[in-house]
Amino acid sequence: MKNYKNLNCKKARGTWILFFCCILGTISESMGQSTPTYQTSRDGRIFQIFQFPRDQMPRIDGDMSDWEIVPENYTYGTDLLNDTEDGMGTDIPSEDLDVKVTIGWVNGMSRIYFKYEAYDDFWDFERFNPEGYLNDIFELVVDGDLSGGPFIKSPMYDQAELGWEPQTASYIENHLNFSGVHAQNYHIYTPPVNNAWVLVWGNQPWISEFPRANYAYDYDFKHGESGTLSLEGWITPYDYAPHDGPQRAIESKLWENKVIGLSWSILDFDGGERDGHVNLAHTVRMVSNASYLCAFKLMPLEDKFLDPIKAEWTFDVIDQERGVVAFKDESIGEINKWTWDFGDGESSNEQNPIHTFAKKGVRKVITLTVDGPEGSSKRTRYWEVMTR
Repeated sequence: MKNYKNLNCKKARGTWILFFCCILGTISESMGQSTPTYQTSRDGRIFQIFQFPRDQMPRIDGDMSDWEIVPENYTYGTDLLNDTEDGMGTDIPSEDLDVKVTIGWVNGMSRIYFKYEAYDDFWDFERFNPEGYLNDIFELVVDGDLSGGPFIKSPMYDQAELGWEPQTASYIENHLNFSGVHAQNYHIYTPPVNNAWVLVWGNQPWISEFPRANYAYDYDFKHGESGTLSLEGWITPYDYAPHDGPQRAIESKLWENKVIGLSWSILDFDGGERDGHVNLAHTVRMVSNASYLCAFKLMPLEDKFLDPIKAEWTFDVIDQERGVVAFKDESIGEINKWTWDFGDGESSNEQNPIHTFAKKGVRKVITLTVDGPEGSSKRTRYWEVMTR
C-alpha cells in the first residue's frame, strides 16, 4: 500500500520550491525610470561583485597578489558587520576580530570568487567536535537566482519535529530532499580542521570538491595564537543541487548586472564557548533562509580593463527553414558606424540587423567592422553561423 502522506509531502515540497524560485526583485518607478528594488537584508542595499578580466582571474594558490587589481570599494570590512547573537552588535573590537571580504566573478563562468582576510586574537582550530562547529568559521551563503525562502528546513514540516535531531525520519527526509537544494551554505574552516576545509550545510557535499570549488590558505600561526589569515577560492552557485551528485544539477547562470543573494557570517571561538557570531546581513536568519541574504550585483568590467574600441557580436538563428538570423552587436567603446559583411554578397549598416541567407550552408564567414573616434575594429566568426 502506498504511503500517501509521504507522496503528498513530496508534492507539497515541490510546490514550495517552485514558489521560492520566483524572483523577489520588484520594480518601482523613480523619476520616470524603472529602478530595481530587492526584498533582501540591509533594506535592499545592493553590494557589488568585481568582474575579473578573463586574462587576470585569480590563481588559487594562497598568494593574494592577484587581487591587487580590485578597487577598494569592492572590499567589505568589519564596520559592515553586526553580532546579532552574542551581544556585541556593531561595536566589534578590531583587536579581537578584524575582517575584510572581497567577492569577484568572471564573465562566462559559473563561479563566485572570494578573498577572506582576518585578524583574530585567538585562532581556534584544534578542538574536535562531532557537530563540527567549535572552530573559527567563515560561513558563506549564496542564492544564485535570488529565489529566496528557507533552504535548510522545509516549511512543509513541523519545525519543532525537525529540531536538531539528525537521526529522526523527518530530519533525514528533509535533509536529503530539501537542505541546500536551491541555495547553498558553506561553513569554511579558518584554518582547516583535520584537513577538512569546509562543512557543507546541506545534502550535497560534492559542491565542495574540485572543479566545483577550490581554495587556498596563507597563515603562520598555531592554535590559540593571534595573527592574520588569508583565504581565497571559488564556489559554484546552483539553482538546483540535488543529493545524488552534479549530473542533474543546474548551475546558476551569471551575467553582467545580474543580482544574486549572498552574505557571510563569522563564528569566532576563543578556546571556549563562541565569542561572537557577526554577519553582513545583520540577521542570523541568513544562514538558513535566502530571503535574508544581501543583494549583490555582478558588475561590468572596470573601464581601465576595456579596450578603447573592440568589435564583438553574437547571433541567433530564428528561422532555420527560411535561413533567418538575428545579429546582435556587443562591441565595446564609442561607435558611430557598423558595417556587416554576411559573406554572401550582402551587407548592412544597422547595429543589430536581421538577415536572410538565400542559400543554406555551414561554412559562412561573417564580419562586423565598427568605427568610432578611437579607431576601427573587426570581429569575424568562421563557420559558426549555420543554416540548413
